[in-house]
Amino acid sequence: MIGISKQMKIQVKNNRWISQENVLLYITIALFILFSFIAKGFFNVINFLIILRSMSIIAVLGLGITFVITTGEIDLSIGTIPALCGAVLAVLLQSGFPLILAILISFLIAVLIGLVNGLIIVNTDLPGIIVTLATSMIASGIAYILTKQAPVVVTNKIFMNIFGQNLLGFPVMVLWMLFISVVSYILLHKTKFGRNIGFIGENRLASFFAGIKVSTVFVAAFIISALYSCMAGLLAVAQSSNAAPWMLSGDMMTAIASTIIGGTSLAGGKGNIGGTIIGAFFLTMLSNGFLIFGIEQWVLYLINGIIIIAALSWRHMPRT
Repeated sequence: MIGISKQMKIQVKNNRWISQENVLLYITIALFILFSFIAKGFFNVINFLIILRSMSIIAVLGLGITFVITTGEIDLSIGTIPALCGAVLAVLLQSGFPLILAILISFLIAVLIGLVNGLIIVNTDLPGIIVTLATSMIASGIAYILTKQAPVVVTNKIFMNIFGQNLLGFPVMVLWMLFISVVSYILLHKTKFGRNIGFIGENRLASFFAGIKVSTVFVAAFIISALYSCMAGLLAVAQSSNAAPWMLSGDMMTAIASTIIGGTSLAGGKGNIGGTIIGAFFLTMLSNGFLIFGIEQWVLYLINGIIIIAALSWRHMPRT
């Protein structure tokens, strides 16, 4: 019996070393070293800061949807909430609204979208992918109406300093990403709320009978996702100095991919904040390296698809 117990401990320890998130970390480190040797201009401080700045928005989007995917659902509205919130902010600032009020209204709109998504899903039999696809289209339409189908320039210096400038040579948006990452880690991995999200993802009915307020937790997860999407939109506006109705629409799948390859289960029950950050860095670094090599963007889309399939296959591979 002692021998079997010792063998089981060794097997658990080995499984930790070859877990999906650890394998991704090993691959990321290896690829970083490889690019440093073969890609001219990759290994320097300026390019490293470019990678961090570029990954910040993807990571914030990915962190938000990590909460939703952990419940066993999906949120496609993260593809258009950034554009809508950015458009609202830009239009309000141009209309003379105070910055704080404009930011507050933008976040309130995000809360409303997340609330609508969550309430519809918990009170109907509609799957999240359908509900959030519909709200995504609505949000996109409103963004195009507000901006009159053209980018709206943002010149507010205070806003730019808070969300888009550098602090002692370090991008502020990276600091925002780090702060949100810490908050997300604590919320998902160290609180009762985070544990309840995991329980609901594992078995929604059993969670209900265990006394967990399933509907409340579910709606809260979608609100968090919407709030993070709004934050990503504000960061994108600060980065480009304008709000476009198509802003970040192509980053939704990259954010979802960073979450999946980082170890969050699409079936629900397991979320991984650290894995999402590593996934966002990996995909951004890959894109940066391809850009240096002059490889076409469509090749990156192809590789991202292969990576997602490989990650899902790894997760569902039978273990001996």
